[in-house]
Amino acid sequence: MTPIKQEIEQDRETWLERVNLHLEGLIDKANRDKKMLRHMAYHYMACNKICNMRIRKLKARLRRALEGKKEQYRLKKLAKLSLANQRT
Repeated sequence: MTPIKQEIEQDRETWLERVNLHLEGLIDKANRDKKMLRHMAYHYMACNKICNMRIRKLKARLRRALEGKKEQYRLKKLAKLSLANQRT
């Protein structure tokens, strides 16, 4: 047996405790990382919702502006036609 194996056999409880502490530390770190990932997922989801609402508002403004332009074009066309009819 190697000296390390002999030491482990002699001090089995101490080594098991060290291994348990190490594994608990790894689990705590994994839990912290998971918690951070969840937090960031909610954060980016909220940002995406805000951006989508802004896009919807801007699209609605653009739609209204285009409709207004079309209406102005129709009115100008009607005005031209009515003036042309009055001259004849």
